[in-house]
Amino acid sequence: MSHYKLLVTDIDGTLVDSRQEIPEANRQAVQRLLATGALFTFATGRIEESTIPYARDLKINAPAILYNGAKIVDFERGETLFERSLPMDQAIAALEIASGFDVRTHVYIDGKVYVARIDSVVRDFARKDGVDCTETGDLVAFLKSGQTHVPPTKFLIIGESESLGTLRRRIHDVFPEGSLVKSDACYLELLPPGVSKGAALSVLCEILGLDPADTVAIGDNMNDVEMIQAAGIGVAVENAHPYAREQAAFVAPSNEECGVAAVIGRFFGI
Repeated sequence: MSHYKLLVTDIDGTLVDSRQEIPEANRQAVQRLLATGALFTFATGRIEESTIPYARDLKINAPAILYNGAKIVDFERGETLFERSLPMDQAIAALEIASGFDVRTHVYIDGKVYVARIDSVVRDFARKDGVDCTETGDLVAFLKSGQTHVPPTKFLIIGESESLGTLRRRIHDVFPEGSLVKSDACYLELLPPGVSKGAALSVLCEILGLDPADTVAIGDNMNDVEMIQAAGIGVAVENAHPYAREQAAFVAPSNEECGVAAVIGRFFGI
């Protein structure tokens, strides 16, 4: 019997395949895991809307880490257990900088995604992530107007890697406390100070009364590194970013080869 009590997995590039579907071997392995009484959940950059279908499909039995660690939500009870937001002044300053680059900025506020305009890049993202995006026109003016009444949870900025590198440095200059992380080759995310999947995993363990040493976490990209480091066993799938693989205690088969099922078999013995 495994002493590990909680399995946390990233969704995109880890749990699901390139079609954004859960391979049957992963689904069956998760059901075997749940039958033992172990806890299973997600740590994802996704919002509630695009995470709930996977949560219902697999019947997760622990609160989920969303927005790359800015929120922890108990879907069963419909409760937000933890939440952090971007300071509005710094969010506007970062947005003003981003507006000078050829990028697509997605502003996440209260479970919704706002963009300046909907084009092919935004439509591709929305289709992949399973979200609806709301067009606002000038995003800076939109935030300054106070229409949303609450500050943003995070920004997702899509662009060419070189442009994102320059933009990252510029944003860091005006908002050094913010967490800036690449979640894909062309994705840069701005998160509230101190926020990461790893920090959220520690909070989740406190909520559940667990020791982080009793957890297994699986991921594939730079936004998963802190979680991989914080878990009792940190796992990267074979298709993961090289640095994520370096930080992992174990490298599992790729997301196309049902790496999550392999991890459940190896570390939970089922």
